[in-house]
Amino acid sequence: MDLAILSDELSLNLDEALEEGKSLGFRKYEIRCADSYDHRVPYLPTPVESRLLSAVQQKEIEVTALTPGVFKIGLGDTAKIREELDTTLPKTCELAIQLGAPRVIVFSFLTHEGGNREDAIALVQEAGKVADHYGLQLSVENEPGFFCDTGVRTAEFVKAVDGSNVGINWDTANAVVSGEAAYPVGYDAVLPHIQNVHMKDAIPIPPDKWENRLIGDGGVNWLGQLRALFRDKPVDHITLETHVFPVLESTRENLKRLRVLFDAVEDLND
Repeated sequence: MDLAILSDELSLNLDEALEEGKSLGFRKYEIRCADSYDHRVPYLPTPVESRLLSAVQQKEIEVTALTPGVFKIGLGDTAKIREELDTTLPKTCELAIQLGAPRVIVFSFLTHEGGNREDAIALVQEAGKVADHYGLQLSVENEPGFFCDTGVRTAEFVKAVDGSNVGINWDTANAVVSGEAAYPVGYDAVLPHIQNVHMKDAIPIPPDKWENRLIGDGGVNWLGQLRALFRDKPVDHITLETHVFPVLESTRENLKRLRVLFDAVEDLND
């Protein structure tokens, strides 16, 4: 199974991210932010977008997904929702087509700002139709504080959306800090719907906070989860999302730990 990475988990400077990524053996990248955390796809600076297009056209890299942060808001923010559905998501889909990316990752609305699950489902259904118009997958990421937080609730949500192109971006760590036994309980629920997988570690800090950690320092059973992913093969790659600062040094350390984990998984599966 290949290992991909979010480019901004190496550096916000795209040239540096691709240079460091190449030295570390990465060829597959998910794109989120570049230049600064305020520049998130599809609103990238023109030189960054041009560099990405060039890297794809020259076959230096493969773009696995774009993550514009759509629906990381409350259901009451109706003006922003319409902007994201009518402008941000279509622009992201257009960029995905240019970059050869097969999917766009979205979220499922913050629960603490009110609204009901049925409204969230209807809006994700609408987003799914936008992505489908472009021939793309729409992958809903589970995250604490959202209608999709645990694996079980995310699977139920996506089943209710009932879109042939709508699936799940499975984040095991996010499910752990949402209070779930993410592997095996959450994983078993989301398995039929997985389109993409994010890999990081984290620990919950009651009542409603968490900290991201290096792999092995958090609450995720990554040995068990990786064994299952290698066995079930719902995806052909896993995307490293370090989320620990400083990102480059932390990513390098995560890769050392991953080599040990991958070797252990292969030995156990043999």
